[in-house]
Amino acid sequence: MSETVRLIERAGKPAAQRRQGLVPVVIYGAGSESLSLSADAKTVDNILSKNPRAVLKAELPASGTKDVIINEVQREPLSKKLLHIDFHVIDLKAELDTKVALHFTGTAAGVKEGGVQTVELHELDIRTLPDKLESVFEVDVTEMGIGDQLLVSDLPKHEGWEVLTDPETLVIKILPPTVTEEPAAEEAEAPAAVEEAAEGSEGKEA
Repeated sequence: MSETVRLIERAGKPAAQRRQGLVPVVIYGAGSESLSLSADAKTVDNILSKNPRAVLKAELPASGTKDVIINEVQREPLSKKLLHIDFHVIDLKAELDTKVALHFTGTAAGVKEGGVQTVELHELDIRTLPDKLESVFEVDVTEMGIGDQLLVSDLPKHEGWEVLTDPETLVIKILPPTVTEEPAAEEAEAPAAVEEAAEGSEGKEA
């Protein structure tokens, strides 16, 4: 069941709204008029923590409810306090273009051997019906060894999703261990040889 977010008329400047525990909201899309409203920041933050791609019911001040998804979130860089939210009105029977976060599970075999796991892609662009949306796309990397890499085309297929990201895009790779080269023996001996030569010169001068 979709969660409901109650939107209220925006009154005052954004900073004043935030001090009252509200977050400024813009709601638009699906032929709807763009509206500037406000929502309870704590309620929205709670929804984002559980599923940032959830389909919600937005309760408008004077025009009933609309099905929406959170399209953009702005936060204060240090405190992470909500600054602004964009709600996109959707048609539950029409496909939409959105993103899904990639979540890597398991420990790669190559990492256990000392390799370094490097993630190159954190989100996947997809086209799907609203009821097929999920908060994350889990990718098991357990079998990846040193030197292995995973492209978008290698990801497991997900029913109901059309992947829009270029299939040749690199998702994750396992690099060889970082090796620190020891100085060559003759390089290590060089300073000692120079020091001995200097001491010999001092002896002759004496």
